[in-house]
Amino acid sequence: MSSVTEEIRRTDREIIDLISKRTDLAEKIGRIKTGGGILARDRETEEEVVNIYRESSKRIRVGEDTLEQIARALIKEAADRKVSIAYPGRKKVSVVGGAGMMGRWMADLFSVSGCDVEIIDPASDNSLTLDSASGSDIVAVSVPIYAADSVLKELDGICGSDALIFDLTSLKTPVAETLTDMAERRKVCSIHPMFGPSAKSMFDRNLVICDCGCRQAVEEAASFFGVRGGNIRIMPIGRHDEYMSYVLGLSHAVNIAFFTVLGRSGIPYEDMRTVASTTFMKNMETNRSVASEDPRLYYDIQHLNNFRDTMWGMFSDAVEDIKKASLDGDPSEFIKIMDAGRKYFTRT
Repeated sequence: MSSVTEEIRRTDREIIDLISKRTDLAEKIGRIKTGGGILARDRETEEEVVNIYRESSKRIRVGEDTLEQIARALIKEAADRKVSIAYPGRKKVSVVGGAGMMGRWMADLFSVSGCDVEIIDPASDNSLTLDSASGSDIVAVSVPIYAADSVLKELDGICGSDALIFDLTSLKTPVAETLTDMAERRKVCSIHPMFGPSAKSMFDRNLVICDCGCRQAVEEAASFFGVRGGNIRIMPIGRHDEYMSYVLGLSHAVNIAFFTVLGRSGIPYEDMRTVASTTFMKNMETNRSVASEDPRLYYDIQHLNNFRDTMWGMFSDAVEDIKKASLDGDPSEFIKIMDAGRKYFTRT
């Protein structure tokens, strides 16, 4: 038994060494590609790698899904290695609110891209003010939603006419009018990273770029973020919050309702875990993450969205319909609701 156990441990170490070797090789390829101006991400090659793993399933008697998960994890790990992709020319970048978590993430991204980055934030204790952005080529605004509009208006009177300015707010309703006005005379767009500051890279993560009326600003932002492996979606700024009423508003509402019900059940979290199903466990992990987020931010996301009433009306109606159907002695309505959900996810 001990000899077999030791052989397993030796094999594990070999696997770890091979993972390290593979990631190093992938990073080397990434540096060659980006140095030649080639997009960092090649989805066709990624799928070829996944297929190689899946097709080995029968030969090595390991499940296809398991092998696919391993392949995608290796691809992601290689992509998350920080590869410096130089921004054309040496740009000066100001990150307003750069002492915050997402601001710091953005500052780091520009820094590894060869830009000269300065943080403008009272919390950074470097004495820089918004006036310091006057000579910047790029200005990223990463401040709370309620403060973004006034900051953008002030920057409009400070920054050079050729500076690219964008905000990172989760909602665009509070800043849309100001951004649209600014876009008539300068390079302005609005972006929304659909991921948090814990992300090691942009690989396979969604980033929304809102067109406020200046196409040049959109193209410059898309060029910078797109080469870094992100999934870029461009949309008019007026459509953004409609999507976010579901992507953020609805998902947060469902999660908050979920853990609120659990809290009121009287059954402790650790006790609940001992009887949790796979689906319930996934929900609990997501809900625990949501419960640890900034309450003020989540309030603003719900409260400041102009499309909130439509979403809440549909959410309330859906809960009532599901409740009514589940209590009915005839299962047909409940089945109809489930079938509609199945069709939604298979619709192209």
